[in-house]
Amino acid sequence: MKEKTCIALFSGGLDSMIAVKLLQKQGINVIPVNFNIGVFFKKYIREGGELKYNKPLPKGIEVKVVDITKDFLHMLKNPEHGYGKNMNPCIDCKILMMRKAKEMMEELGAGFVITGEVLGQRPMTQNSRSIKMIKNESGLEGYLLRPLSAKLMEPTEPEKLGWVDREQLLDIEGRNRKEQLRLAVEFEITDVMETPGGGCLLTDEHYAARLNDLIQHNKEKEITEQDMFLLSAGRHFRKNGIKFIIGRHNGDNQKLEQVKEGAILFEVMDIPGPLVVTFDSPDDETIKEIAAFAAGYTKLRDKEEVSVKILNGGNEKIIKVKPISREEAEKWKV
Repeated sequence: MKEKTCIALFSGGLDSMIAVKLLQKQGINVIPVNFNIGVFFKKYIREGGELKYNKPLPKGIEVKVVDITKDFLHMLKNPEHGYGKNMNPCIDCKILMMRKAKEMMEELGAGFVITGEVLGQRPMTQNSRSIKMIKNESGLEGYLLRPLSAKLMEPTEPEKLGWVDREQLLDIEGRNRKEQLRLAVEFEITDVMETPGGGCLLTDEHYAARLNDLIQHNKEKEITEQDMFLLSAGRHFRKNGIKFIIGRHNGDNQKLEQVKEGAILFEVMDIPGPLVVTFDSPDDETIKEIAAFAAGYTKLRDKEEVSVKILNGGNEKIIKVKPISREEAEKWKV
């Protein structure tokens, strides 16, 4: 029966875990859904072509992963409600996820949707005004329940209809997590709790600057999940309108190796060094300049001449360049 089933927007954080447990405690069949938006790369693993949630979970919680990357990245270029401090379109992101959850209700036999949001915890999306706006624009008005702060809000239809016992819901407000930590012990989920912090990559100043640069130079082109992945790897530069990435360490090189198909690759000869890639189409002069950048980020940077191998599809050539100085290179850093 739909009155005994709900969809939970599941982030994997402590609050969303507690929201699920509170409703399960009332005998509600909770279907936790995690929406992949193409940003949280470490959360998932592919098994047989299917995307799976790849973080520890409490006993009794199984997560359904739904990929909304294409819709999210389309919205990301021009969010109706704007960005937060950096490039985080938090309000539009919430609305998109809740609209998607609403679309899934009939398919999953669910009567309402819950989230782990706490009133006053996050300044952009969890104030009274934003909460009301998100509820209204998602199309879930009356059927969107926030169990952790429910007693501070107007009763929802599931509460009015007796599907959910309002007395067993909570009145948490603000950023103090004392009550959540107490409930984590009660629900025996302390062993899978993530340390608070880190958050969304889009709130990171450096990642956001790279994303803004990408959007400004690709106004007519859709952003892809690979674009978002690349923004998290290496040092980013733009010279003569050409974007290229220089690995900082072996971990970056491994990331770039994963997605190098279709790229022009630059590798400094005779010494371990960074992998350098560009997915643009530089002319011969810019290719020489990128090679000089590659050499400038190795131990050979003080040499007068360094050999750099360039791989472009099935073609390979070696050119000699004078390494660029770090000081000069930084002028072109994104």
